Amino acid sequence: MKKTLMIKDTPVLEIDENLQCKILDFDRLPFSLRKERVTGEDYYNWAANRILPIDRIYAKEILNAYGLSQSSHYDVFLKCRGFSLMDSYWIKEEDDTITWEKRNLFKNAISLSIVETSLSGRTNIHSIPLNESRKKITEPTPELTTLGVNAKAWIRENEVLYLHKVGKNEIAANDILNALDFKHIEYKLSTDEQISKYISAERKGWLDGVGEKIVHSKIFTSEDKSFVSFEEIEKFCSFYNMDPIDVAIQISSQKYHEMQVADYIMNNSDRHTQNWGFIMDNESGKLIDLCDLFDHDRAFHLSENLRSQTSYEESLEKSAVKSVGIIKPDFKKIVEMDKPELMSDQQWNMVKNHVAILKDVLKTSSQ
Repeated sequence: MKKTLMIKDTPVLEIDENLQCKILDFDRLPFSLRKERVTGEDYYNWAANRILPIDRIYAKEILNAYGLSQSSHYDVFLKCRGFSLMDSYWIKEEDDTITWEKRNLFKNAISLSIVETSLSGRTNIHSIPLNESRKKITEPTPELTTLGVNAKAWIRENEVLYLHKVGKNEIAANDILNALDFKHIEYKLSTDEQISKYISAERKGWLDGVGEKIVHSKIFTSEDKSFVSFEEIEKFCSFYNMDPIDVAIQISSQKYHEMQVADYIMNNSDRHTQNWGFIMDNESGKLIDLCDLFDHDRAFHLSENLRSQTSYEESLEKSAVKSVGIIKPDFKKIVEMDKPELMSDQQWNMVKNHVAILKDVLKTSSQ
């Protein structure tokens, strides 16, 4: 059956029964498909990469609840049509009546049936609506296309979408980034009232017992603006002999160098290629900004000399030393602030030590 890759209501790629692809709108294709000739393998890999990773906490429980394959990401992609809250791409089949207006996750109802499974692994199969043939999911959910490893789930509250996740380190990171005046996605502790709506008291007690917390952040994408991971831009740049880090610096030198400084101060070990990226305007298909910093649940690692994942410098420290002289941040607030809630003394001492090193670099460079 012929399929069409859409961005909202606009077709951008046609895929026939043999996975032969025809480009319909080059400028609005996903960046990893913006090449002279898109092959069936290119399309297949892009589609499969949209699906939650099997190593995500409770991924197998989520897939099992929907009766979906744990080995074929492409099969899962087709069942949910690839709808995501990170961008406005989806798959339209030749004979279906689905439209963007009726099905997109930004404005239409999303399933709450899978939320407890996503956050705790507890599943009630009778609460997951499927049609008799199990060929499609009858209640839309973003959980099948939400990336990342930690347990998480999307909740709509007062018409606004929030991502709730297990990750207490986000709160300390939030305080530190505020003190630095760096652009970032705000995280807050989820209240007991919010938590009681989607996980059991037993699971809540377990989280408290191991010292973890559920936090939430407001969605930063929309029908008009998409997130494009650095991983996608790396692939795009490989087609045209471009340097993806140069692209990031050209889009926003300030935000790029803030990321280098922040990741060293917080000793972030998890800034992989899907944990940072760009904002794309869906109408033009152009990159318009670097995304504000997000996802710091693996920050405050106690090992020193962590390798940089976002620059050509060998370590986080060397990258930060280079960047701090470019943006010259004001460290006054972070020097004067108290230890953030939920941090250990050892982690806070590491943060203060890294700040002191960067302050000395600035002082020396200004003499």
